[in-house]
Amino acid sequence: MHNKNLIFIVNEYSRHGKKTTNKIRQVMDLFDSTYEIHLTQHKQHATSLAESFANELENDTLVVAVGGDGTLNEVVQGLVNAGNHLPVGYIPTGSGNDFARSLKLPLSIEASIRNIIETNTPTPLDILVGTSDNLNVVAVNSIGFGIDGMVIYKIDQTKNKQTIGKFSYLASVLSAYFSQKNFPLKLIADDRKFTYGEALLIVCTNNKFFGGGIPIHPQADATDELIDLVVAEKVSFWELLHILFSVLTTQKHLNHPKLHSHRVYSCEFTLYTPQYGQRDGELIDKNVQHMSVKIIKQLFWI
Repeated sequence: MHNKNLIFIVNEYSRHGKKTTNKIRQVMDLFDSTYEIHLTQHKQHATSLAESFANELENDTLVVAVGGDGTLNEVVQGLVNAGNHLPVGYIPTGSGNDFARSLKLPLSIEASIRNIIETNTPTPLDILVGTSDNLNVVAVNSIGFGIDGMVIYKIDQTKNKQTIGKFSYLASVLSAYFSQKNFPLKLIADDRKFTYGEALLIVCTNNKFFGGGIPIHPQADATDELIDLVVAEKVSFWELLHILFSVLTTQKHLNHPKLHSHRVYSCEFTLYTPQYGQRDGELIDKNVQHMSVKIIKQLFWI
């Protein structure tokens, strides 16, 4: 792949900011590959850029998302929108980097570029596709509603995403607990039906980590074609502290009687009251009542 043309879609608003672009240029000077750099200007810009490139790319060109999980999400969404599952490369420069963390990818720009250039074949991985009446979303890590959506809503309100990491995310969970009302939930997981009267969270995961390194589902695997589903029922504040402590230490939290996990090929759920949601740490507004989630394969140059 040494002579490939790389198209970098860069979010300069991610944690490392404008230094990222300069570093990419410095590192690319070490190789004989050609490249272009395109900067995102607003939310969903990476999606429209990737979608437009997908329709005109030559076989020797690779789209590389540069930013956090949200930027990678937008690029993959653009390729899916275009119906073109071209391999996508990734350089993690965001605050959480859960995709890279789960797959043990390099975290520096130089190591990431070297890895992309020296890789010879793409890796097929599962991505989540969520479909509702008014929204179609993809996710490389997770799609969730309830307290995780409330956390992202609150972080967006404070414009404090630059500092998000495992411990600040957990602090945000404790804060969101007091704002998040329990909600009735109906779930169909493969052919099994479940009803929860007082749910706090439903999340479909694809990778081990979310929220900047929190192992929400320690067994999640992006190659097994299964959705790892977690439902949390109403817990007291002290129970929540106990669960979060378990998440950080033994990772046995899924044994808690108020947490339910399922490994399924597909699922659908109904939210009977409006809930904030998130996909890869990006906010989904309170406009989803019913959603179905399935797995499709996407190629990654990792």
